Amino acid sequence: MMKFILILISVFVLSSCDFIRDKFSSKEKVDDKSEIVDLSSSDKNLLNGKVRYKFPSGKLKSIVNYKDNIKVGISHVYYESGEKQYEIPYVNGKKDGLVKWFYKSGKLYRSTSYKKGLKHGLQKKYWESGKIKSKMLFESNMMCTGLEEITKTGKVKAEPKIIVNHVNLLNKSNEYRLELSLDKKYRSVEFYIGKLLDDKCLPVKASSYLSGLETKKGKATFVINVPSGSRLSREIPIVAVAKTSYQNYYVLNTVVNVSVRNPN
Repeated sequence: MMKFILILISVFVLSSCDFIRDKFSSKEKVDDKSEIVDLSSSDKNLLNGKVRYKFPSGKLKSIVNYKDNIKVGISHVYYESGEKQYEIPYVNGKKDGLVKWFYKSGKLYRSTSYKKGLKHGLQKKYWESGKIKSKMLFESNMMCTGLEEITKTGKVKAEPKIIVNHVNLLNKSNEYRLELSLDKKYRSVEFYIGKLLDDKCLPVKASSYLSGLETKKGKATFVINVPSGSRLSREIPIVAVAKTSYQNYYVLNTVVNVSVRNPN
């Protein structure tokens, strides 16, 4: 029996996962002009105590605690209008604990669990009323399955499903196609061939584990070449990442069984 050959004719987008993560991740920048208000070290090259950072307007942007140039304790970041925006706990220069983001009203908008500088644990978002808006799991900076989103009225949104349409073109071109989509429309969707780590989390270095398919308008196609006279019997692992209107990501996976014979 001839060995079958798999050919991806869709363009690979091997860095898509990293692009998604970088584009929408929140970064607390405190690199504007600063004023040191409590320098306990006699060495001018060492920061110790509190450092105030300012917006170009001169208004307070953040207060950061240092010990020998290393961030420690809780840093506070402010909106330019004066309200607190973030509380960021540091241990030995790395985020560790709950990073909190606040509405201008002072109500908690988002809390993200960190461990040694990496997102690890639940990220929760809240409506300004205080009710939970979403819960998303991270493990060592990896986005994981199980996102839960809740409307203002308390209704849990249904998780989307991967739809796979089988198209047999063996009589014409020795091709067998899997047409991929979701059962609901989302602002941005990417499809991949491969497995999640532990069947749960999207690798940070996606290109080392997954092959990205060109995805347009929420759809992608995986093409399998089955040479004449050969048989294909295989499980195809599929991953989808969908961005939601709440600025979260559904991480979805499924396995498709393909068993065909090309009699030509």
